[in-house]
Amino acid sequence: MQVGNDGDGDYVESKARTLRLNEVLNRKRGQEGYDENYFRMYGRIELHEWLLKDSVRNQAYRAAILHNQSNFKDKIVLDVGCGTGILSLFAAKAGAAHVIAVDAANIVEYARRVFKDNGFKNIISVVKGKIEEIELPHGVEKVDIIVCDWMGNCLFAEGMLESLIFARDKWLKPNGLIFPDTAQLYLTAITQNMHSERDLTYWNNVYGFDMSCIRRCFESKAVVEAIEEQQLMSEVFLIKSIDLYTARYQPTVNFRSFYELKMTRSGPVHALLAYFDVGFSKTPDLVSFSTSPRKSWTHWNQTVFYFKDLLPVRAGEYIKGVFGLKPNSHNKRDLEFDIYIDFEGKEKCITSNQSYILCHAPAVEDV
Repeated sequence: MQVGNDGDGDYVESKARTLRLNEVLNRKRGQEGYDENYFRMYGRIELHEWLLKDSVRNQAYRAAILHNQSNFKDKIVLDVGCGTGILSLFAAKAGAAHVIAVDAANIVEYARRVFKDNGFKNIISVVKGKIEEIELPHGVEKVDIIVCDWMGNCLFAEGMLESLIFARDKWLKPNGLIFPDTAQLYLTAITQNMHSERDLTYWNNVYGFDMSCIRRCFESKAVVEAIEEQQLMSEVFLIKSIDLYTARYQPTVNFRSFYELKMTRSGPVHALLAYFDVGFSKTPDLVSFSTSPRKSWTHWNQTVFYFKDLLPVRAGEYIKGVFGLKPNSHNKRDLEFDIYIDFEGKEKCITSNQSYILCHAPAVEDV
């Protein structure tokens, strides 16, 4: 008995193509909604005030640029995600012939005024739009230098690395420079601060009622907070190193890395902590900065992955496992983590796998 014909096959294939296309379009619409929220957030002047008051960040960029004026003099510079324009101002002050400041957020209107008020109106051009969608002004086809503050929480949140790589591949001249151009992501173990608000046992007894079902919502969230040096419990482990001249987006932000943390103290371990370092390798002084709890505060703080149950450790013991990171499937500016933990201690042995999400921008209700 004949159960189908070529026409039926064509219909099925056409239907499948339509479904795939709709899936792609819905995903695109969804990301556009998240991006709109993201750029709206970065249009708020209060957020940029916070960034400008991060002296570690800004002094590192200033030193890397102004102490390297021979590389900037008479050059064309592209500032990807310029914000209020502080990096563009550094580049112009270092002697750049032309600086192109690009941002999709409304903050660029303030940047435009700042450039004018500081006498750089004829040197710095402002372009409003996503770096992936704009064209460079005044017939510029290639740039000598790209400056970009692309780092997010846990290094990769916000998805700005993808924009930087796009700009590098499209506009940077051969042998052009990127500021900064190196980054490393580290992992370590910590104990909980006695004053921490992250007490998940709170939900077990809320005025005599069991609300532990709500606790599960918090267990899966990576937390951005400032950790004190005395909370550190182990040596650090390098889990990712990046060269911005050669990095590709997908393998860089979608990876799994083995880790091994040697305990330096005895006591309870409540979480793993991630922080990053950034470097400017083309500067004479090898400028760099760190977001480690051992260093001065930065607006990135640290990213903490709390365990469901604490680990009682002794100095010399090891926590081993695998650290997995990738962009969130719904919003590429958020991150998903899959962390495998293997601990064999004298007091307790644990093997577990926990998943976390790190949300940067507010959720979009309707996209």
